[in-house]
Amino acid sequence: MNRYQIGLFVVVGVIIAAAVIAAVQSSGDTTAQSTNNSISQPTAGAIDPDLIAVAQRPNAPAFTGLAGWLNSPPLTVSGLQGRVVLIDFWTYSCVNCVRTLPHLQSLQAKYGGKGLTIIGMHSPEFDFEKSLSNVTAAVKRLDVTWPVALDSNMATWNAYSNQYWPAEYLIDQQGRIAYYHPGEGDNDTTERAIVSLLGTGGTVAVETPPAQDSQQTPELYAGSERATPGQIQLQGSWQDHGQYVESTGAATAQLQFHAQEVYIVAEAAGTQPLTVLVTLDGKPVPAADRGPDLSSSSTLTIGRSDLFHVLTGTTGRDGTIVLSVTAGFRLYTFTFG
Repeated sequence: MNRYQIGLFVVVGVIIAAAVIAAVQSSGDTTAQSTNNSISQPTAGAIDPDLIAVAQRPNAPAFTGLAGWLNSPPLTVSGLQGRVVLIDFWTYSCVNCVRTLPHLQSLQAKYGGKGLTIIGMHSPEFDFEKSLSNVTAAVKRLDVTWPVALDSNMATWNAYSNQYWPAEYLIDQQGRIAYYHPGEGDNDTTERAIVSLLGTGGTVAVETPPAQDSQQTPELYAGSERATPGQIQLQGSWQDHGQYVESTGAATAQLQFHAQEVYIVAEAAGTQPLTVLVTLDGKPVPAADRGPDLSSSSTLTIGRSDLFHVLTGTTGRDGTIVLSVTAGFRLYTFTFG
């Protein structure tokens, strides 16, 4: 989801600083917090200006505190020397992370046999993303075929002083951090960096970045831990649980927004799926505006703890969305694209 993607690039130097110096300090925190460490920008005249100059590359921190691995036996930074390693910090309910997966699938297909190893470092934002069964199902559903490390306690996240979902780190064949990119996008830049490190040569197509909507509603959290009061209007019977709010009877969640795409992160409290009625501007959602998770009857079926794509469109627009729910519906966030 729009987990601090917009505007990241103005602070890339500071972020690289935190990530690199963390190799020694193992400091850091979750998404919206920053550090005051600093490091030189890549030296002008490097072979690839997007890569950190060789003399400035620090050793990559070891993978630490992991709860397990999917798609692979345990891997180590030292054991991967001789290969280029792309570490992708992600979590499965993050829309920006999910939208990055086709890029990673393409890199795996092109360079997996030429010396590239991709590691999905699954560092959860919400408690339900710590569940092995939830992550295993998501990895299968999203067609993530590369090794996935379960960083459920955020230990490796902190070792890298990472702050963003997604974030990509390239480690060179000597085990040193050579490249860093926060947020989604700039896929061509990342691919060029990989090609430079592998030494395979070849041409990388230049991307045209999508236009940014400066008026887009930012991600909004429902639970009191991170909620902005008054933005999500809750009516009926709700209970606050910090990370999320849960309906304890018939209830609604209403939001005025400006965006092209609307998503929610949600789950059902029990084992049975819940049905949520969705309206847009007081009416059932028209076919042209229905996200892929919304049925023709303008309802969502909440049968897993996940990200749900509710509304879609061709341009940004203003609207009012209302979720009408029964007891047991848990709402974590509204997020937009």
